[in-house]
Amino acid sequence: MKVFTAANMQDAIAQVKNDLGRDAVILHTRKFRTGGVLGLFAKESVEVMAAVDNAPPQPVTPPVPLASSPVPAQPSLGSSQNSPILEKRMGSGLAAYQANAGDTANSVALQMEIANMRKMIEQMLEKMPKSEKQLSPLHELLQKNDVDAHIAEELLKGLPDAKSPAGTNPEVIRQLLLERVSSHFKRVDGIVLSPDSCKTVALIGPTGVGKTTTIAKLAASFAIKENFKVALVTADTYRIAAVEQLKIYADIIGVPLEIVYTPDELRTALHRHKDKNLVLVDTAGRSPKNQYQLGELQALLTVNPQMEVYLVLSATTKYQEALDAVNKFSVCSPKKFLFTKLDEASNLGTVFNLLYQFPASLSYVTTGQNVPDDIELADPQQLANLMLRIHNA
Repeated sequence: MKVFTAANMQDAIAQVKNDLGRDAVILHTRKFRTGGVLGLFAKESVEVMAAVDNAPPQPVTPPVPLASSPVPAQPSLGSSQNSPILEKRMGSGLAAYQANAGDTANSVALQMEIANMRKMIEQMLEKMPKSEKQLSPLHELLQKNDVDAHIAEELLKGLPDAKSPAGTNPEVIRQLLLERVSSHFKRVDGIVLSPDSCKTVALIGPTGVGKTTTIAKLAASFAIKENFKVALVTADTYRIAAVEQLKIYADIIGVPLEIVYTPDELRTALHRHKDKNLVLVDTAGRSPKNQYQLGELQALLTVNPQMEVYLVLSATTKYQEALDAVNKFSVCSPKKFLFTKLDEASNLGTVFNLLYQFPASLSYVTTGQNVPDDIELADPQQLANLMLRIHNA
């Protein structure tokens, strides 16, 4: 019995054939990774355990009457005694052979069956994918971070390969990829206020993404930290708790709160607070699958064409669900993304995929429930570093 190690299954099988011949029996195979730095650029190898069927042929035993003392069964292959795998493959055929050790015909049939099984295993191994088609470590890293497979391929296209001097340096490759990832996070655009004008910002999005808490964080940040005049307007009248929650925040921050039910009431409220620097509009969470509700929301936002609309999404949302939400909420013409719950997300794949595919800018990210501390303008370099962190999951 010998163990062979090679870069791929084809090379390992070739070693087995050269060393043990075509009659060798494959007992066990496994893949493992070696080398690399912190899991990056480790090379995959294949290990094959094989043995040779070189036991001498067993003498033919004359038939023994059933009434006499039973003759112990004799295995035809000496190596099978040390190979549980072979015994398992032989299964009921081996048991039948042991029960009829003197039956030469059965012995020949069993050996033919084993030979056929050996050929089948070799054919299956030959059809296995070649190592060249396996994913690179960086590709695997991007996929573990839920980066879309097509986007991952585009990101890695043109990077130095392992045959070039730069391609053999993991840190150089990582830095090049970091720059590419960072470039897609660079469209950052927050709320810019002027002391002499009024800006209206509306937050829209699916239910449960944290719009009301985010509105409170923005209001506290601009009113308390930057001393701007701020007003709150809520159209989220579907949830009593949402109105009460925002009223508590407005009282603590010291800003007025308006409750509106119709587009006309929103228009009146905006006119009433035109002396403010910032009017933040909270809207009810809508299901992307409810066209009627999306139509209502669209009608509400048309009362002020200058209104900046932010689409609020949770970073924990699966990419396909977030993609569907962006497509459905596009009827409301959002210009910026605002991502919540980064502290709860296992990776930034959804955030990156959306920014890669859509022209909307990234604005703020939230990292907890504390008002107003757990919100900040997105930092492209920080997000890129988080994207390429070592994934230990």
